[in-house]
Amino acid sequence: MAVCGVDRPKGPPPPGAGTQLKKLLARLGIKPSPTCRCASKAQMMDYKGVDWCEENIDTITEWLREEATKRGLPFVNTAGRMLVRRAISNARKEAGRAKNTT
Repeated sequence: MAVCGVDRPKGPPPPGAGTQLKKLLARLGIKPSPTCRCASKAQMMDYKGVDWCEENIDTITEWLREEATKRGLPFVNTAGRMLVRRAISNARKEAGRAKNTT
């Protein structure tokens, strides 16, 4: 089914870089608020996959900067990029583990 010109698989996305980024941010005490679009962006990251996330680190980092600004939190671009890279790495490791168990 196409929504707004985008074909999306049915069902929830497989855990990926978005899920991993949410986990990393939660460890820092940063969780989605009722008014943010964090969950939908994380889901989009999971749908698009780790390769897309790696190619779009600057975009994802900008999403983090925008949300930090809205929340009045300090933001350092290098730290944001490191978090995104770590989330991508964690997602790849998780996918590798899942393949080895099947």
